[in-house]
Amino acid sequence: MRFFFYGTLLDRDVTALVLGRRLPASSFLPAVLPGWSRWRVQGGSYPISIPDRKGSVAGAVVGGLSARDVARLAAYEGAGYRISLLKVWLGGVLTRVSVFEPIVSKLKPTARSWDLMLWQRQDKKIFVARLRRALSGRQGYSRP
Repeated sequence: MRFFFYGTLLDRDVTALVLGRRLPASSFLPAVLPGWSRWRVQGGSYPISIPDRKGSVAGAVVGGLSARDVARLAAYEGAGYRISLLKVWLGGVLTRVSVFEPIVSKLKPTARSWDLMLWQRQDKKIFVARLRRALSGRQGYSRP
């Protein structure tokens, strides 16, 4: 299965923690989600995307994900997201891939756009520490 990642999952350390394995850099193919914009979520440091006819969101398509991977990704994303098939530009071709689309009744954007490099500098350390704690208590995530 292929997914378009546009937020914290673009960080390979975060993806490795969530999946329980590190994906090679070549697994992340640059892509763009047209007709959407990316904003920081209210009450968090991560982004959500919302429909925006004039916008576009840069990210990556990651393929070769197993059913186990998708289950772990869904657990990470939580009840505020649903899996949707959306069109992204990948290698100059508009193609449908799965995307974790926010449920707007559960997640609201702030007026701040979200940038991966800024997040990595300002928020990643605390975010990853919280993620490690959260995942360590879940069956299938714990490590000896």
